[in-house]
Amino acid sequence: MMISGIGATLTQLFLMPILVPAVGEEKLLTTGLFVSCINIFVYSIAWSSWVPYALAGFSVLGVLVRPTITSIASKQVGPNEQGMVQGCLSGITSVANIISPLIFSPLTALFLSEDAPFNFPGFSLMCLGLILMTAFFLSLMIRAAPPIVGDKVSSNRCTDTLV
Repeated sequence: MMISGIGATLTQLFLMPILVPAVGEEKLLTTGLFVSCINIFVYSIAWSSWVPYALAGFSVLGVLVRPTITSIASKQVGPNEQGMVQGCLSGITSVANIISPLIFSPLTALFLSEDAPFNFPGFSLMCLGLILMTAFFLSLMIRAAPPIVGDKVSSNRCTDTLV
């Protein structure tokens, strides 16, 4: 945990400011989700006690997901709607933080118990990997937002006619 925490801090402080201009937020989001997905899948089938330690180095790229989602969402709206967008993202995060333990704690307990339907102790992590894979495929559809001018998006979309 400490290795991941230090790596995550260093990634956000030093690597992210270099990567965002170089590859763009959309590709960074996709890369972060893909690496997180692979990381969780491998972690779910960890065959030895050293595997989680080896994966800790790769998990630092998953830290890039939340800041890139926040940045992409903020570029989709004008300055008067920033609070609403960030509030919605925080609300979604809060709901996920409430629901996920309710789902994954019993699932983990079941597959670590003697009454498991089949022998796969990392099954709950595999399910999490499938959710991350879904997010990864959805992230492939994200396109860069057109620049915001004032309160409106500077394009010929039908929303430009709204005041």
